[in-house]
Amino acid sequence: MSEGQKALTETERRRRRERIFRWLAAVHSGPLGMALAGHGELGRRYPEGYARCPGHPALACRASGGVPRVCLPRRFEDLAESARRGGRRRRSLEARRVEELSLCLDLLTEEKPEFAPVWELTRAMLREAQSY
Repeated sequence: MSEGQKALTETERRRRRERIFRWLAAVHSGPLGMALAGHGELGRRYPEGYARCPGHPALACRASGGVPRVCLPRRFEDLAESARRGGRRRRSLEARRVEELSLCLDLLTEEKPEFAPVWELTRAMLREAQSY
């Protein structure tokens, strides 16, 4: 943890995590989110790229697959709500949910390599959120 992070109050940590998760929800919620992530050229590909996911073998969605345009924003919004409401204990629960999201991102990177810059940015932001 850096010197600046040690000086943060618990409320500031929660707010920062919440902002990151809400930003990620916005990035993955539609074509304009790709521009928000700095990759507006991917906006045209969003409808078909985010339409279907086969589901990761280690997750419950494997049986039915998923719809990333619904699943990802919803997961990030849930994480944002969790970050807003809680402190240390919730962070450990959030860490488990982020691990699941990492599995999703791994699968999506294999399935939809054209969105690799967005997947990498998402991973980086998740790591940043976990540092608070």
